[in-house]
Amino acid sequence: MNTSRPYAIVLGLSPTGLYVARELGRNGTPLLGIDTGFASAAASRYFRKTGGVWYEADNNKLALRLLEFAAHLDSKAVLIPTSDHFIEFAIENYARLAPAFHMAQGYANVAEQLLDKQQFHQLCTRHSVATPGVWALSSMDEIRQLPEIPFPCILKPTLIHLAKPFLNGKKLFIVESRADLLALSQKIPKESGSWLVQEIIPGRESSIALVAAYASDNPNAGDTFTARKLRQYPPGFGSASRVISENSAEASDIAETLIASIGFSGVYGAEFKRDPRDGNLKIIEINPRPTLWFHASHAAGKRLLERAYCDMAGLPLASTTEQRDGILWHYALKDFASAMFYRYRGKDFVLQAPDLSAGGPVNVRCWPVFSLADPLPFVAELAVYMTKFIRRLF
Repeated sequence: MNTSRPYAIVLGLSPTGLYVARELGRNGTPLLGIDTGFASAAASRYFRKTGGVWYEADNNKLALRLLEFAAHLDSKAVLIPTSDHFIEFAIENYARLAPAFHMAQGYANVAEQLLDKQQFHQLCTRHSVATPGVWALSSMDEIRQLPEIPFPCILKPTLIHLAKPFLNGKKLFIVESRADLLALSQKIPKESGSWLVQEIIPGRESSIALVAAYASDNPNAGDTFTARKLRQYPPGFGSASRVISENSAEASDIAETLIASIGFSGVYGAEFKRDPRDGNLKIIEINPRPTLWFHASHAAGKRLLERAYCDMAGLPLASTTEQRDGILWHYALKDFASAMFYRYRGKDFVLQAPDLSAGGPVNVRCWPVFSLADPLPFVAELAVYMTKFIRRLF
């Protein structure tokens, strides 16, 4: 263990947290992993060899445990949220935790506006960034007062983690007509929070551009990676399951300009889609954290989390490198499910099947969980999926 490097505390143990652990752990960073329950990254050797893993579902208790942990450290640890739940935790506890930990400044100001889909749309409008049409619903009763909107459209929660029990594995609903929208609204529980009706940008999901980046007040610390989403799960409107590294200067320029304009610092992932109706690249979302497909950036030669960690901890920064294109990141299990959907049910789907050749030739392949150097998370991931499958059956 490299004792000159302070602890990195990874909040969230999904494959996203696993990416963070592997990128930092390979450089000798001591790690502590935290989640509300078991997830695949908990099995990583990088946690086992240093600080281990905590499970804590109560946010107040977690904040107290972290402050107690910090009191016994020789240097301030770096906090890295990797899920929406822990972004909210970081936002709500920033004033409490920032004196004891290195935290991205973005969690003190604008991260909440990026997390909240309605506020994000308003933010884009104020800064003249093209985005799909959005209509906010503070209650389902407001559906009857909606103006004329294009159908089919998307109905999705403002804060997705509040609606997860109702969504049952989905991220949103595709709605074909106003009558269908009214019928669906009768089933939505009040505790799921507010919802949004969002315009669907036509075109294949393989026309989606991705940006992964670290933004900092230090002009020498920031770095950016771009890619193309080839397929996702759930199909059409989910999380990436197949990504290829590809230069997209237009997407990175829009993302970097917006991030600088709103004063956000920290790690973020942005998603864009080209609208065939007007030719504009429109921003879908910005996540103020690393996301599932960020491992593609590591395989392409970028070290975004390493740069963020070193910048926040005041350590020397390694020189940045050009990204390698043609790196295919493949979340095989979820991507297989999407492939089967398009093969057997895609004919009637609202979007055409993706064009998997759109990103050009594949030079190298990588996976979000499988690694010969760190094999147990793959076994843990299979166990997690089997458990979910059995629960849904019974």
